[in-house]
Amino acid sequence: MDYPNRTYAFAYTTDIDEVDFSQVMETSATTVRKSIDESQFLLKWETTSWPTFVEPSGSMSLVWSGDHQECLNQLTSSFWSSTGSII
Repeated sequence: MDYPNRTYAFAYTTDIDEVDFSQVMETSATTVRKSIDESQFLLKWETTSWPTFVEPSGSMSLVWSGDHQECLNQLTSSFWSSTGSII
């Protein structure tokens, strides 16, 4: 399955209070996927609706952003999955 109209991004959990969850596909701070060490979390949104809280217009910086396939590749690392798999 591919989602060509979505942007995926990682941000630091210290910035999670900056997220306006009405602008992304996650519903709250408790529903985001976090890295193994919980230092980062994952957000996704429709590419045509870039969240206003994200730089350059907003105050939250991203660690990484990319498309669906790039995100899947990132999530297979040991930083995101202790098994080396997104399952």
